[in-house]
Amino acid sequence: MLKVTDILKATNGKLINGNKELMITNYKIDSREVNNGDFFIPLSGEKTDGHKYLDMVIDKGCCGFFVAKDKIDALNIKEYLIKNKNLIIIEVEDTLIALHSIGEYNRDIHISIPIVAVTGSVGKTSTREIISSVLSQEKKVMTTEKNMNGNIGLPLMTLKLQDQDVGVFEAGVDFVGEMDILTKILKPEIAVITNIGTSHIGKFGSKDIIYQEKTKIANGLLGRKILLLNKDDEYLKNYKNDNVNIEFYSINDAKNIKMNNDYIEFDTYIYNKLEHLKINDIGEHNVLNSLIAIKIGQLYNISSKNIIKGIDKYRNFSRRMEKIKIKDFTIIDDTYNASPSSTESGLKTLSNLNYKRKIAVLADILELGEYSKKIHEDLGECFKGLNIDVLIAYGDAMKYLVNNARKYVSKVFYFKDEKEVIEKIESIIQKDDIIYFKGSNAMNVNKIIEYLKEDFMN
Repeated sequence: MLKVTDILKATNGKLINGNKELMITNYKIDSREVNNGDFFIPLSGEKTDGHKYLDMVIDKGCCGFFVAKDKIDALNIKEYLIKNKNLIIIEVEDTLIALHSIGEYNRDIHISIPIVAVTGSVGKTSTREIISSVLSQEKKVMTTEKNMNGNIGLPLMTLKLQDQDVGVFEAGVDFVGEMDILTKILKPEIAVITNIGTSHIGKFGSKDIIYQEKTKIANGLLGRKILLLNKDDEYLKNYKNDNVNIEFYSINDAKNIKMNNDYIEFDTYIYNKLEHLKINDIGEHNVLNSLIAIKIGQLYNISSKNIIKGIDKYRNFSRRMEKIKIKDFTIIDDTYNASPSSTESGLKTLSNLNYKRKIAVLADILELGEYSKKIHEDLGECFKGLNIDVLIAYGDAMKYLVNNARKYVSKVFYFKDEKEVIEKIESIIQKDDIIYFKGSNAMNVNKIIEYLKEDFMN
C-alpha cells in the first residue's frame, strides 16, 4: 500500500487536489470494476480512453485518479470536486507510465520478498499455479491473478505486495520490448522459461525474435539469479549466459509416467530420494510443470512431504483441459486459448485416453500472421500416429489442417461456422465418447460447449 506522497514521488506527479497522507489500498483500470475507495487509473487505448469515465468512477465512490497532462484542459475538474471535495487528483505525464512507476516503487519497497517469474510461449499459467501450490504449503504466497501478466496487469499485481513470504508472477509479452518493462518492475530472483513456441508469432515475426524477447527476463534477475530452462526445447537447450545461474529440467527427469483418464502418476527425485507423485489433471505437460515446481520447492527448502502434497492439491483453471461429464459422454474443454504447441499437446493427451471413441473439435489458431497456413498444415501432420477417431474442424485456416489430417483420421468433417459443428456433434455423438475442444478465444469454441451442456442436460 502506498500513501499519496509515495505516488507523487514515484511518478513525479502534481497533486491537484487531496490529502497527501491518504493511504491508497486498491487500484483499478476498468471503470466497470471500480468500487468505493478504489484509485482509478485511466488508460488511453485504441478503442477508448479511460478519462471519459471519470464521472462514472466518481459516482461509484473512487477515492481519486490520475489525469494525463495532455487531457486535463478538456476535463471539468471543478465539477468533479463538487461531487467529492476530497478526491485525490494527480496530474502525470502519461498514465500508463505512471502505473509502471508506482508498480515498480512498491516492488522496491518490498524488495526483500523473493519473486519467481514464469514466462514462455505456452504453459505459463499452469506452471505458475503448480509452483504456487507447492510453495503455499509452507509459505504465504502471492500469485498473479487471472491473466494479469503484461505491462498493465503485472504492475497492478506488484502493487499488492505487502507481507508475503514469496511471490509467483507470470510474465507475458505481446510486443518487442515488453519484457524489458516487466523485468524492470518485477526484479525476480528466479525465472522460469517454459518453452519457445509460435504463440503470437504474427506480432513478433519469427521464433528467433520470440526467443530473444523471452530470454530478456534473465536481465532483470537479482539475488540468486537462477534461470530454470526447459532442456527439451530446441531453443532453450543451447542458451548461455555467464551472468546468471542456469539450471535445466527435462521430461526425462520423470520416471514411470502413467497416464490415466483423470490423473497422472510418475516418479522423480526430491532431495536425492526417489518419490512417487500424483497430479490430479491430464496431459504430459503437467508432468513437466510439476518438475519445475519440485525444483523451486527445493530451492525454497519446502519439505519433500509438502512438495508432494502441493503437487497433489494442484487444480487447473476452468477451460484448460477441464473434463466435464455431460449425460453419458465426456468433454475436455481446452478453449481458454490456443497455440500450435498446446493444440498438439492436447491432441496427444486425447489420443492416450481410454474411451470408446475420441473426437477432436478444432477451430482456427489466430495471431499467426503469414505463418498461419504453414502452421495449420503442420498441425494436420501431427495426427499421424495418434489414436483419434473423428475430427471436426471449422474456420478459414482449419481447411489447411484438415487437408493433411484426412490421411490419418478416418472421419473428418470441415465446416465454416459453429452452427454446422453443433449439428454434426449432435448427429454422431455416442455413449462413452470423449470430445476434445480447442481453438483461439475469438473463435467462440466455448459457446459450442455451453450449447451442448444445455442441449444434453435438459
